Amino acid sequence: MNNSDKTVFVIGAGLAGIAASIRLRKLGFIVTVIEKNSTYGGKLDEFNEQGFRFDKGPSLFTSPESVDELFLLCDKNPRDYFNYKSHPVSCSYYFKDKSVLHFNTDKQKLKEELTVKLGTESAFKTLTYLERSKETYQKIGEFFIDRPQAGLKDIFRKELLIRYPHFLTSKLRKTLHQYNLTNLRNEKLIQIFDRYATYNGSSPFKMSGLYSMVPHLEQNTGTYFPEKGMRSIVDSLYKLAVEEGVEFRFEQNIQKLMKSDNGFNLVINGQLYNADKVVCAIDHLHFYRDILSDSKLFNYYSKYERSTSGFVFYWGIKKGIPEAGLHNIFFSENYKKEFEELFKEKKLPADPTIYLHVSSVVNKADAPEGAQNWFVMINTPAGYVPDSNEINQIRKKIAERLQMQFNIDVLSEIIFEKYWSAKQIESETGSVAGALYGASSNGKISALKRHGNRIKKIPGLYFCGGTVHPGGGIPLVLKSAKIVSELIGHER
Repeated sequence: MNNSDKTVFVIGAGLAGIAASIRLRKLGFIVTVIEKNSTYGGKLDEFNEQGFRFDKGPSLFTSPESVDELFLLCDKNPRDYFNYKSHPVSCSYYFKDKSVLHFNTDKQKLKEELTVKLGTESAFKTLTYLERSKETYQKIGEFFIDRPQAGLKDIFRKELLIRYPHFLTSKLRKTLHQYNLTNLRNEKLIQIFDRYATYNGSSPFKMSGLYSMVPHLEQNTGTYFPEKGMRSIVDSLYKLAVEEGVEFRFEQNIQKLMKSDNGFNLVINGQLYNADKVVCAIDHLHFYRDILSDSKLFNYYSKYERSTSGFVFYWGIKKGIPEAGLHNIFFSENYKKEFEELFKEKKLPADPTIYLHVSSVVNKADAPEGAQNWFVMINTPAGYVPDSNEINQIRKKIAERLQMQFNIDVLSEIIFEKYWSAKQIESETGSVAGALYGASSNGKISALKRHGNRIKKIPGLYFCGGTVHPGGGIPLVLKSAKIVSELIGHER
């Protein structure tokens, strides 16, 4: 039997599921993608209202070559399907003293900005930090990110042994905050680089200093934005998958999945199907609980602390802020207290850090002329569902913070509002408790404990997506799909 006789069922038509389906189809498998919703995309959804277009979930786009790679794999020109623009300012950071730092991806411009506002020493320390971030990523990160998760059996592998001098450093012994404190000194810079912990829903006061490599993908390699919004990433890849012969079945509920002698039996909408291999491209906890019905696996993996969820307001703003960039962060006064409230006390922060994303800054068609489409988010504990009074409090706190910074009455400018909470995130995307990244990385060796791309207990079952190795975010999700296709390909 060759690959053209073998069937693979992929569960979930999000970014990971679509990417895995393309790669597996290219290997010659008959691929069917099963999706419970009426369309593809998962968290990369969008909606339009009153002339405003909103990307519902992820808004940061780095490493566009990871998307292009899928088109090149299929001998297609990526630019015939998908286009994007480089954006010079990765993020603008606002502090309670009304100061602002614009982090340009051009090193000379960043140096000039930091020298004027923080001094020569701070500028030097920041650029040195970014060089070390690049070095860590290239010498350690790429090895762990591009390969299946390393385990105890891999300890004495030559490829891993030569990396120990780079891996077993002070970064591993320190938390990210401790590492930043040592290397940056300046309070504002420490807070800026602590914030990268939120890229996988974790706390900089708990996660390993090795995650200091994360800024490399944003500051050193650049930030971008798709010409038709984040949704266009999955629109283009879905089109490619269909052209390559992948079958998609929407509004399909899997009632049961069982291991058989030569593969798997799946009961989908009451009908029985057979597959040689199955790829889970949804939250692994959701899969164990609701599809595999394996309470032992669910209980084992659910003991790991969840990452943060989020509360998002989608606001159509009649008259926007001219100073607003594509990505904007408004920091809380006490970052440590904020993370203690999120993870220890499991409550809404009294003084939350606010993320403001305005895609109409780049894509003018995303809002009527003179208006802006605001994606406004704060971090919340996983599973936390604010009541109407708390939602009003969140709205008020955001408005007060922006009033202080820009002297604008935000609430009077809102002509459209919608929100997304942990409960809705779980219902719509299957992310258990609305945790955006599955398990948190709150531990020195948490990356080694992350759910892998396969489990020994069930041969032929594979996992990709943001809740498993190597992690969340578009580049890592695409890498997880690549790892799964390589594992399956090697088994030939």
